[in-house]
Amino acid sequence: MGVFLRPRAIVAAPPPSLHNAGSQLELETRMRSATSHGSDAPAAGGALRFPYMFWAHTEAVRSPWCLSQSGMPAPPRELFADCDPRELAHPEVDAAPKLRERLSQLYGLPPERILLVPGASGGMWLAAQRWFRSGARVAAETPSYEPLRGLPLEYGAQLRLIERRPELGWHFDPAEVDRQLDGARPGHVFVTNSHNPTGALLEAAELAALARSAERAGGVLVCCEVYMEFASPARRVHAFQVAPNAVSIGSVTKAYGLGALRVGWLLLGEGLAGERERLLDAAYLGWVDPPTPTCRLARHALDRLPELVQPILRVERECAPLLADWIASTPGIRAVRPALGLTAFPRIEGVDDTRALAQYLQREHQIDVVPGEFFAAPGHLRIGCGVPVETLREGLRRLDAGIRAFRAR
Repeated sequence: MGVFLRPRAIVAAPPPSLHNAGSQLELETRMRSATSHGSDAPAAGGALRFPYMFWAHTEAVRSPWCLSQSGMPAPPRELFADCDPRELAHPEVDAAPKLRERLSQLYGLPPERILLVPGASGGMWLAAQRWFRSGARVAAETPSYEPLRGLPLEYGAQLRLIERRPELGWHFDPAEVDRQLDGARPGHVFVTNSHNPTGALLEAAELAALARSAERAGGVLVCCEVYMEFASPARRVHAFQVAPNAVSIGSVTKAYGLGALRVGWLLLGEGLAGERERLLDAAYLGWVDPPTPTCRLARHALDRLPELVQPILRVERECAPLLADWIASTPGIRAVRPALGLTAFPRIEGVDDTRALAQYLQREHQIDVVPGEFFAAPGHLRIGCGVPVETLREGLRRLDAGIRAFRAR
């Protein structure tokens, strides 16, 4: 039988492995062994900050049973039947202000605290360009999506890793963030919520505590929230709402399947309203304006949320329980039940090289999954369920057979 780990209560005392001075070195060494980067120096020669994206463009979608995706497929073209993106006036004439106004309505903050960016990736880049500079220290989560480790290093900041622990439900030890920022000036915190790759969800009190840790170090909390759109409005928790020194980053990519538009946003906490001009200046240097057609299409889609969320509701109803049942019933699988989103991140017992496992699964069993090495967590697989239910059912059958065959080689 597979196992869903039961998270123990989160306590202030650190686990034994975090008491010694070598623990951070051990964590960083493990992270370096899982990826091709990890030093505090700028990337040079063959070192890459974002090898996952090379893999995602060339290897992630090769098989008929593709469970490597963490977002929804694109909505039907009919959703945009009455939207004409060929109106090509300057974006600030109409398209961008209307999109900011719609986001203002959805998130409940003034348009002046909203910046449009080219996807959540553009938002993380903009935040890093502004705050993660030489002399700063960034406490970034691990396991993690690679930009959370790569962006601080790319801009010259000192990187410290704060471990999300499976025995805590993939949450943090509260004292560890303060330890990693001790003596930093400034010190920032960089996380995702819900967590990529595990789907763990930080509550408002946890986000506020992270922001206070950053505040004590004279810094900000940067929180990428692209998967929060999977939650119902009543369940959503946004960093910018719970802390004045927090930034929330979102997009239309993951929940709505509109990644091709490259539309995202930065939502500034009340205490960061004065940063708008500096951030906008950096955006002007980087891309000047968001494209008018994509602003129009994104606004059109967000005006039709009841239609846009129907595929999500189907996945929650049909596919998420199927994935949960597979984890619970499959021998040699340990996982924390995802709180949100389309992905689970199980530990594959007896397998440490999950890069080799993923390649074997593609080659021999025609199934795509994401190896944990890309998240600095060898021995895990990220499995997505945002596919038709029969694709998922057969994909999980093949995944089970493939893992057993790989172990038996």
